[in-house]
Amino acid sequence: MISLHQAHQHISFLSSLEPVAVPLDKGLGLICAADVHAAVNCPTLDSSLKDGFAVLSMDIADASPNHPVTLAVTGTLTAGGDADRLRVSQGTAVRIMTGAPIPPGATAVLASEFAQAEGGLVTIRADARMGRNILHKGSDILHNQVVLHRGDLLGPAHLGLLAASGVNEVTCYPLPRVAVAATGSELVWPGEPVTPGKVAASNMVTAAAELQALGIRASTVLLRDNFDQLQEQFGRLVRQVDVLITCGGVLDGDKDLTLRAMERIGMEKIFHRVRIGPGKGACMGRVGDTIVFNLPGGPPSNHVALLLLALPGVRRLMGFTNPLPQKRKLVVTEELSGQENWTQLVYSKMKYENASLMADPLRTLGRLEALAAADALVEIPEGCALIEEGALAEAWLFRERGRRSDEG
Repeated sequence: MISLHQAHQHISFLSSLEPVAVPLDKGLGLICAADVHAAVNCPTLDSSLKDGFAVLSMDIADASPNHPVTLAVTGTLTAGGDADRLRVSQGTAVRIMTGAPIPPGATAVLASEFAQAEGGLVTIRADARMGRNILHKGSDILHNQVVLHRGDLLGPAHLGLLAASGVNEVTCYPLPRVAVAATGSELVWPGEPVTPGKVAASNMVTAAAELQALGIRASTVLLRDNFDQLQEQFGRLVRQVDVLITCGGVLDGDKDLTLRAMERIGMEKIFHRVRIGPGKGACMGRVGDTIVFNLPGGPPSNHVALLLLALPGVRRLMGFTNPLPQKRKLVVTEELSGQENWTQLVYSKMKYENASLMADPLRTLGRLEALAAADALVEIPEGCALIEEGALAEAWLFRERGRRSDEG
């Protein structure tokens, strides 16, 4: 039996999947596997920030409401237009729209509200210093600059940045193929009648949903307590996926067949049993290139092991350099007792009170209610027998999404 810290060290040693090039519309939620350089300048040329008139600043340096200046309008430019066909010279102006290229000779753009056009002339009632309302070439993105770094978690704005940089695909760590197998003859599929003695496979549903939040569509299977069938099904699954997560059958009872079946198909144990409560029965192993997490069947034990062990393992394969949930210091609102040789986890609900982050333990709720209501696991670490009411504690947060790959 190992500590939670030791288990996390084993998970950190896992290798990420081999990077692949993906188009931008497939990159959301993936981890960038290499620095990305801009292929173009953005904007690709000097352009207008306003609807107005491209002018020579010196022509209108003295313009004001009381001393208007009149210029000849020689043409109009819109976004995507050819600026070279028009030139601004002394005494002239070009009507210009937002995003249009700056014509040769122009040194500023005067906004429309300070001008009045009539016929082929424009009357100007304000000045515009050099560079006014001009977005210069490369001012947003310079050609060949690094726009994304290895380890960045791709969000919507990152994909827009890549598109603006002229990049149409990005090298990322792919999503792992994952299967979730719930074991137990007492289990029924969600939606089927839960008759006396039967239990809905809620652990499988929770695990699949947590994986879906990572962008992974896991396959799910429900297996009965039959050793030969378990061995056959596990042997088939590990050949099809990168990660297999099992729920149940990890203790020492007559019907706890999961680990025996996994051993029969050649699973090499990396660790078995972790000094955490709930969740101690968890096992991590490997069959060939497939990582296996065997989780306990009790809902709190299964969920804690999923959050603190299996999901970090999946995120590590996805390329997260720090795959663990975020950890924060907060104030507990109740006294919490633990065991000095054990790490206890307490389902809690966070809140802000007097500008302090607090955690309300949910010990009065039923097991599944607490699991659904909580957004943090307050940790009572090994070596700590008591956390007093109002004292600082550390908690693992598990409702947070969209972090960088290296945030802890």
